[in-house]
This record gives sequence, structure tokens and C-alpha cells, in this order.
Amino acid sequence: MVTLNYKTNNPRWGIRGVEFQNWESYSFTLGYLSNPTHYVNFHPNSPNADISVHIEGNNEQGAWDKEGRIHYYGALSDLENTFEDLFNCSSAGTRNITRRINSNGYILSLINDYYFKIKTYSGYTTADIFPPELEIVENNLRKHLMNLKLSNTHINTCFDVFYDGYNL
Repeated sequence: MVTLNYKTNNPRWGIRGVEFQNWESYSFTLGYLSNPTHYVNFHPNSPNADISVHIEGNNEQGAWDKEGRIHYYGALSDLENTFEDLFNCSSAGTRNITRRINSNGYILSLINDYYFKIKTYSGYTTADIFPPELEIVENNLRKHLMNLKLSNTHINTCFDVFYDGYNL
């Protein structure tokens, strides 16, 4: 479901997840995540590659559920200044991961509402998530924004920032 609030109540950690300030911030982030050149595990040699999106099978190791996660590999100041909503719900990374953004609901929305693709690997409990063709995301974003009954001006603004995120 497309919403601004993807927070859930994790029995161990409490309320966690992404909450967007407004539809512009939502659209900007979606635009960024819709560009395959931003993915380190899709275009590792791209100078713009600083994210990966996963579903980790933590439930198979005793955790309460699978964990939808965005790994951010860029400069912490860039995350804080460019993606404030993601920064606000992020936690420390490990090894070369600068920050982790945990949000099952948001990752499931990318898959169910925008048709992001799940790539599984034999013998592994973690699946990678990759964006579909840009047109699929564009069409579904327009449909969702129209269903929210946003004005045409507001929808156009959301698409302007969507493309800003995509082209970042």
C-alpha cells in the first residue's frame, strides 16, 4: 500500500521503519531507487552506485520476521542532506555499509505497488531487490498519486522531484 508511513512495531526493537515527510520526499526517494545505476550490486562500477535493497531471511535464524533493508554505502552527510527521511530511520552499518534503513513495509510496497523485482540465490536467505523498467514505476506512481486525489499541480511537482531523484 502506498502511504507516507511505513513504520511497524517490531517486538524486539519497537516502532521502526520509514516515514516520509510529504509526497515530494516520497517521490524523490522512489525516483532514486528506480534508477539501476544507483545499485552497487547491479552497476558496481557506476560512480553513482551507493545503495542496495534486500530482503533478509532473518526469520530463518530465529528473528521475528524477514527484514526489508536498504543498505547505503555513500557518505553519511549525503544521506543526511539528500535523503532526510531515510537518514532519520537509519542505523549503523557494518563493514562497508555506511547505514542501514530497515523497513519491511516500504520494501514490500516497492515490490507490490511498483513491481520491483526479487532476485533469489540458491543456498542464501537474502534476496536482492531491483527496480523494474522506469515506465512501470512512472505509471504506477501516477496511478497512486491520482488515487490520493492530489491536484494536477501537486502530481506534476511530485514527478519533477521523482526525476530529480532518478537523475541524481
